[in-house]
Amino acid sequence: MIPGEPLGAGIRIFAVSDLHVDYSSNMDWVNALPGNDHAQDILIVAGDVTHDLERLKSALGTLREKFARVCYVPGNHELWIDRRETQHSLDKFHEVLALCRSLAVNVEPERVSRPDGTAVWVVPLYSWYVTPEEGHGSLFAPKPGEDPSLRMWADRYYVKWPPQPGSQRAADYFLQLNEAWVQRPYDAPVISFSHFLPRADLMLRTPFERSRYGNGPRDPYPEFNFSRVAGCSALDDQLRRIGSSVHVYGHQHRNRWRSIDGVLYVSNCLGYPHAADGQESLPRRLWQVWGDRIPAH
Repeated sequence: MIPGEPLGAGIRIFAVSDLHVDYSSNMDWVNALPGNDHAQDILIVAGDVTHDLERLKSALGTLREKFARVCYVPGNHELWIDRRETQHSLDKFHEVLALCRSLAVNVEPERVSRPDGTAVWVVPLYSWYVTPEEGHGSLFAPKPGEDPSLRMWADRYYVKWPPQPGSQRAADYFLQLNEAWVQRPYDAPVISFSHFLPRADLMLRTPFERSRYGNGPRDPYPEFNFSRVAGCSALDDQLRRIGSSVHVYGHQHRNRWRSIDGVLYVSNCLGYPHAADGQESLPRRLWQVWGDRIPAH
């Protein structure tokens, strides 16, 4: 399909994140998606497919064959550097974007229209997390007994940033990339998406969710505080400045469908095949975020 070309009247938009196709069963899940069912549909992939570029090419290429369009942002895993690689993670980021463009995987805003003239914008927001030590914008909340060194967090060992001028943080670099898209006008409702969380209240269950589903699984890693690496609040500012009706995110491996102050936040993470914490997930499927009805503008 040509970007901007009207799709069929029944076009739908689905969302998924954290495919982690380094696990063979997850790649099997990708391969098993019914292409005939989605030939007119769009798939949003909100990061963490794999750190391996050949595997990423295979996974995104397979999805591209099954869907009319695939929209994607890298997650933290895509920016991992192994011992054989010498470039920095920002070089890896741009290499991933170049790979996507070669596959006709969309990494920029796109207006999706139907023959009847109804339309929606799908807008990727690049992102990273702000740690509490980095100051404003962190989603950090203290956790009793936590290990602030994050020794068990793989990014500490596999993410390698180049020297940054002044005090620029990694998150600021990606937020600045988004600004050109944030400042442009949109003439239709917007569905935005990022890998990282845009707000702290998405991490925990609401009182209603706790009353209906309980407090969630037992914490298998009491020393690890996810909020240190969850995301950044400036993402929420950006998605609201572009007027998002729906925002898709991933990273936490916790599935959510939650409306907050006029924005529907959706997380649908495939995750790890045998998560140690019994992650809060629905059956391993795509979630439809747009279809029969248009999000409110």
